[in-house]
Amino acid sequence: MASTGRTQVIRAFTVLALTGAAVAVPAMSAEAVPAPSTCEQTRAQFTANGQAAEKVAEQLNDAKIAKAKAQKQVAAATAKARTAGAAYGEAARDFKRIVSGELKSAPAGQFAVFFTSRSPKEFADQMALMDYVAGRKGQQIDQLAGIRAGALKAQGDVQAKLAAQTKIEHSMTAKSADLRKRAATLTGLLQNLCADDQPDVQAARASRDMPRVDVGPASPAAQKAVQTALAQIGDPYVWAAAGPDSFDCSGLTSYAWASAGVSLPHSSAQQYGYGTHISRSQVRAGDLVFFYSPISHVGIAINNTQMVHASTFGVPVKVANIDSSPFVGATRLG
Repeated sequence: MASTGRTQVIRAFTVLALTGAAVAVPAMSAEAVPAPSTCEQTRAQFTANGQAAEKVAEQLNDAKIAKAKAQKQVAAATAKARTAGAAYGEAARDFKRIVSGELKSAPAGQFAVFFTSRSPKEFADQMALMDYVAGRKGQQIDQLAGIRAGALKAQGDVQAKLAAQTKIEHSMTAKSADLRKRAATLTGLLQNLCADDQPDVQAARASRDMPRVDVGPASPAAQKAVQTALAQIGDPYVWAAAGPDSFDCSGLTSYAWASAGVSLPHSSAQQYGYGTHISRSQVRAGDLVFFYSPISHVGIAINNTQMVHASTFGVPVKVANIDSSPFVGATRLG
């Protein structure tokens, strides 16, 4: 767990990475033996860059979910518009048949009705009936025209929404790619400066030296989710990954709870809307614990003090203290 001083440095570099500033790292040869301060600074930069990337990756997850939702809305609106158009066309054709078949059943049209009627009353009744039928059909067509216009407008609205969501996704993808490049640069520096901080070394250590954890009391579903999450310790952190061999934060929690039959969106912010909100003191095994404001990280509680989470790029899935990150809330799924 990072010290208070190191946490302050990490937060400072997180702000730097999020504002798009370049990460300045002094160039060193592979043979050089770095001073402890240089190694600490590089580790802090690497961690900050990873945290910044995670925020962007979670926003990208949100954008993908919103785009998928917009695509479903477009499909539903298109089907509705197609149905309304078909109904309108059928009513118009029916109306045309009435006009041609009834009002114009003879070359003389209404005069034919007059001459074939046995009395003025019969003529008036026939004309009134035809006027009534035509009027009703006209009203129906007007109503269907309104429905069709509304359906076409709704279709246009959701198509515009889909275009906007696609634009957001493209923007987030570009930002994520930029942060990945920074992380790759710092990974290379870590391999030269801090052997113990290399992802492979950390993964091996996490699997070998897994801390003893006592899973607290919880429902059978929560116990299942926790055990599934714990089984992933040592797996690498990969942006937008949801298992079975690599994860990001919300990918791990959705994977763990899926094993217990609960479906969660691949987004920490959206997962906060699932289940029942609880206080920090109420947290128990299986609860989702959320961090940062706006929410950009989530873990799954093992008990009231520990959690398992996919923390950041270059760090494998591991157990950590819940209070080691800025806690903002928790939810209970079952």
